[in-house]
Amino acid sequence: MIARIVTSIRRNAVAWLALFVALTGTSMAASHYVVTNVKQIKPSVIKKLHGNRGATGPQGPTGAQGQQGKEGIPGASIKGEKGEKGVTGQKGVEGQAGATGPSGGPVGPTGEAGANGATGATGATGATGQAGATGATGSGGGGGVKAFAHIKSTGKVAGAESEGFGSAIIKVEPKNEEGEAEEGVYCISGLGFEPKNAVVSVDASEIPGVEPIPATPLVTIGKSTTSSCAVSTQITVETDELGFVKEGSTYVLVEEGAPEGFYISVN
Repeated sequence: MIARIVTSIRRNAVAWLALFVALTGTSMAASHYVVTNVKQIKPSVIKKLHGNRGATGPQGPTGAQGQQGKEGIPGASIKGEKGEKGVTGQKGVEGQAGATGPSGGPVGPTGEAGANGATGATGATGATGQAGATGATGSGGGGGVKAFAHIKSTGKVAGAESEGFGSAIIKVEPKNEEGEAEEGVYCISGLGFEPKNAVVSVDASEIPGVEPIPATPLVTIGKSTTSSCAVSTQITVETDELGFVKEGSTYVLVEEGAPEGFYISVN
């Protein structure tokens, strides 16, 4: 150990001397002065403080062996990157179209029209047959209008708008057993035929205003069971009106007899 120190001093004598002078000189100039920074030393002195590189020391002992790394996955391999797509080849030359095959066979010649046959001779006219006996007269039909009329609310027949009602008798509002007139009841008799059917519609021109609302007339062939018409009545017509009557806090729709003009067709 001492030998190594002596050798180091001999090799770096100049450097040790400079360091000594610098340290002793500073202490002489200023007592108790401590060097705390390299900048306090002259650069020329610092250069001389660097000694020559010492001899390489002996090699240290070999360190302990590190842990073995994890075993790789058996059969695993690194997949290479996908290669670039090749250039598309050029389209081949289109072949020539083949020749058109022959069409069907030739059309045969048109045949000639045959000659018309001769017209046959006209046959002789047969003898006229005897007239048959006249059939029996059929019964009269039940359809068709036999009479029609426009009857006013008063029971009067409008002649210009009527036919077949010349002999008709119309009784208006017959009285019931209590002696009260039945409003809207028309008893028709005296027709020159036996009526089988009748159609009646209200005359809108005789409806007063918009209230009350006229109801569909009730038509009966013969005397109706709800009227006081005579037994000889052929047609009974009853005209009614609809209206609302207040009963308590509600309104009730009621139908009451009322005289109204009408049109009638009879067969």
